[in-house]
Amino acid sequence: MATTRERIMGRDIELSLDDIDELSFNRIVNFVNEQWMQVRNENIKVPDTQKIAALTAVKIAAELLKLKDLQESISNNYEKKIKDIIKQLDEHDYTN
Repeated sequence: MATTRERIMGRDIELSLDDIDELSFNRIVNFVNEQWMQVRNENIKVPDTQKIAALTAVKIAAELLKLKDLQESISNNYEKKIKDIIKQLDEHDYTN
């Protein structure tokens, strides 16, 4: 189990690199830090870094849920289309 020390949301945090390659890990750290900076800049009058971190987590979670909903919608759409095609093929087999 490889561990690394990274600066995330202004704090040095020791993290393990289980099941993730270093490039992906660095992208994640950069993304979190970018989101944190954006939330911090949008809430410049909020001195509480824990609140900024919580707001950042909520922002990232909202984005994740939006993507999951989109993925589910796309999946359901494809599933419906596949069922329609199967139904058409079944109907075609009965007519021949």
